[in-house]
Order: sequence, then C-alpha cells, then structure tokens
Amino acid sequence: MKKMVLCLLLVSCLVWNGAAQAADEMDPKKQAELMEKIKKLEQQITELTALKLKKQSIPAKREQCMKVVGVESYCTCVVEKLPASVDYRQFVQVLLTPAKELGYDAMSTEQKKDLDLALVAWAKCVDYKGPKGAGFIDGIMNRDTLF
Repeated sequence: MKKMVLCLLLVSCLVWNGAAQAADEMDPKKQAELMEKIKKLEQQITELTALKLKKQSIPAKREQCMKVVGVESYCTCVVEKLPASVDYRQFVQVLLTPAKELGYDAMSTEQKKDLDLALVAWAKCVDYKGPKGAGFIDGIMNRDTLF
C-alpha cells in the first residue's frame, strides 16, 4: 500500500514538474489533457490515503465494538462498513441521539454523508427485531431517532 502511494506521488510529481516546464511550449489542448491527468492522479492518491486510514482504524473500532457488544459477526460487519471518520463510540451516539440533537441540518455535506453511511451500516448489520415493512431503510434515513 505504501509503495503504491509513493509510486503515485512520484509519478504525480514528475508529471507536475514536466507540466510546469512544458507549459509554455504546449498548446492549450495538451495543457488541458495534462491537467486532467494530474487531477486523476491526485484523486487516486486521495482515495488510497482514505483506504489506508480506514484499514488502520478497523482494529480499534472492532475492539470497541467487542467490548460493548461481544458479537463477532455483528462487529465485523459494522466496522467494515463504517466510514473511516466514525469510530464505534460515535456510531452508538448517532444511533441513540435524535437527528435534531445531533445538529444534522447544520452539518457539512461530508458529515451528513458519514452519518448516513453509519445508519446504513447499522441497517445492513443488525438483526433488528422491530417492524421491517416497506420503506424500512427510508424510515431510518428520515428518522428523528431510531427507537
């Protein structure tokens, strides 16, 4: 994983350096193509960094979950589906706190996405004994509180 990130970073640096030197010599079409390649490389680096962060956080989340719940299959499922920025303690808080109290409406798009993904992780992993009629997931996503 580290080697891939370093390789992409090195390639990005080389491309960026070449772009800076050749910018005056290239026509606008080639400049645009080069800039697009640079953006794609930067996006790949960002995605690899996020993946690395998520992989590093899984053991800590798993330990938190096992201390509280102690059900291996559930903990494995949840920690693999949670966003990297949400630990198990935050996950439980999201589940038990009404959206209004969390300040969901005032959150950034990224924060909302993380909370929504946490609720989806819960819905996919838990053996919920309550009613699961039509629109079950929609009901969770549009809830004031889960319970």
